[in-house]
Amino acid sequence: MMKPLLQVQKRTMALAGVLMLGYLVFHMLSNLSFFTESTFTSFYQWYNGGVIRWLVLLVIVASIFIHVKVAFRIRAVNAQARTIDYAKHDKFKIPAPFVTASIIFLLAFIIIHVIQSLLFDELNVYNELTSLFQSELMVLFYLAGLFVLTMHLQHSLANVLQTLGKTSVSCHSLVWIGTLALTGGFALIPLTIYFGMS
Repeated sequence: MMKPLLQVQKRTMALAGVLMLGYLVFHMLSNLSFFTESTFTSFYQWYNGGVIRWLVLLVIVASIFIHVKVAFRIRAVNAQARTIDYAKHDKFKIPAPFVTASIIFLLAFIIIHVIQSLLFDELNVYNELTSLFQSELMVLFYLAGLFVLTMHLQHSLANVLQTLGKTSVSCHSLVWIGTLALTGGFALIPLTIYFGMS
């Protein structure tokens, strides 16, 4: 009885994760228009000026809620099922409290980032973003969030590949390349603003 329920939960978490990944790709690509101010401004005036922004936010908030809730539920089930830890691990094992702390930090990072974006002047996002990343503290916080996101995406996508039977080194290398391209695209903007526009 527990196994089918666990499979449904894992699929639900994976579906929520796919939705968030799709949004991250869209968000990163739209952010890269920052390097052409007029395009960036036009896009965000259109995006923030209509109902699309709120629909997307609603879907993403729901996806995050489902993903996190199910993830903690699965972890609790796994912890109960394994009363004795493995004697030996083939790979380096990250302590569970550190994993939990990193997830909490990532969640806090996302919440803060969403709140900041909602407080931006909708007609002047370019200048708001430029002003935000003049701060060394904000750049470091953003990069720390991207680092944790990178680790989370790499681990999650590697698990998905393993579930699909894709365990080759080349497949996992592609996961690293894709993950670093995504988070690197996000990191490019604060680094450019801080080092090139300060």
